[in-house]
This record gives sequence, structure tokens and C-alpha cells, in this order.
Amino acid sequence: KSWMDNIPVEFKKGMFCWGNKEKSLKAVDFPNVRKWSVADDDWQLPENWEEIFLEGFKERLGKYRSFQLFMDICVRCGACADKCHFFIGGGDPKNMPVLRAELLRSIYRRYFTAPGKALGKLAGGRELTYDVLKELWYYAYQCTECRRCSVFCPYGIDTAEITILARELLNLLGLNIDWIAGPVANCYRTGNHLGLQPHTIKDSFDMFIEDIEAYTGVKVDPSFNRK
Repeated sequence: KSWMDNIPVEFKKGMFCWGNKEKSLKAVDFPNVRKWSVADDDWQLPENWEEIFLEGFKERLGKYRSFQLFMDICVRCGACADKCHFFIGGGDPKNMPVLRAELLRSIYRRYFTAPGKALGKLAGGRELTYDVLKELWYYAYQCTECRRCSVFCPYGIDTAEITILARELLNLLGLNIDWIAGPVANCYRTGNHLGLQPHTIKDSFDMFIEDIEAYTGVKVDPSFNRK
């Protein structure tokens, strides 16, 4: 079937990112704080989640001229396809940068272009359904923002920027991953992404000092709590 047929994503165990923890969203005042699991059918979204997503989409189209441009000018030549390590490693067509971005473009066409509003799927537009949202979440976080795809794009489209903005839209609904939300919350609480307390950092330095002395014979004496 065509990917436009809205085939639901299969969340296989061990093949998707962990959703953010409740405490991580709460620490940095992110939206829709709640306990949820990616494996659940119900992701506990706000009742007006479609409106929140589309309003956020509209706002960013007006704010970033590049975003509007990147939504319109892709000719789907596929020059970026074999440059992505996610696609090369897994072979999933939706992990080609062009198609990962197309997941968001299809929503853009349906709600923000005249042909899409009138003709829907015939003009490459897709309805924003629960399954489409889950599909977008699944693939938007399978990207390390390395921007290699952008280097090879003949139109200069920064596909990584599209992925970043897709994540922004998902985050409006409290849909993040623990690998991102957790370190952000740790930075807010402790000043470092690992959440290390001062005594732990001091212990780490003591270990480094011993290693330096073992390798070089030089005993260094760093100071702490000094500007």
C-alpha cells in the first residue's frame, strides 16, 4: 500500500524511543504533564489536541520563512535518501529524510494550501488523525539532526530543521522522549545534563587527578567554587 493510506505505525518492543517521564515535563513546565506510555493506545492528549497542533503549525509557518519554503519547494528527487544512517541501517522507507519530512508536509498541504483543502489526498494532503500523529512522533525522533541530508539537497532544504519543528509541535502536546526531556530537566535542576550533584562532580575530578598523575607523574590541584 501507499504510505498515504494512513497505515498505523507498529510499535515493536525495543524499536521505539521511550516517552518522556512525568517528572521531566513538570520540571521545565512543558505542556500536558501526565504519566503515559508509548505502548498504550491512549496517549492522554488534550481534547483539543488537533487545534493545538495546527495553531502551532500556523504560528511557525508565519515565524520562520525557511520553514514555509521547505514545505513548498521539495521535488522529492531522493538525493538525500541514501545519506541517512537511519535509512541505511534499517531500510524503512519512512526514514528517508525526504519521506520523514513528507509526513509533516502532507499535513501542511491538507490544512494550509488551497489544493489540499479542496482535494485532500489527491493533492497530497492527509487528515491529522491519531494514527498520523503517532506516525509523526515515531519518525520525528529517529533523527540525530546530523544534517547530512541537507548537504546533498540540490534545493538546500534543511530537513533537520523540519524535524526539529515537528518535535516542537509534538512537544506542545506533551509528546517528547525521555532521552531529551530527562537531560533538559536535569540541566534545569542541577546545571548538568546527567543530574550530578556537587559531591559527585568533585569525586569525578578526584578520579581524573589520579589518572593524570598515573600517566604523567604530575599532580594537579584544581580549585572549586572559584570564579
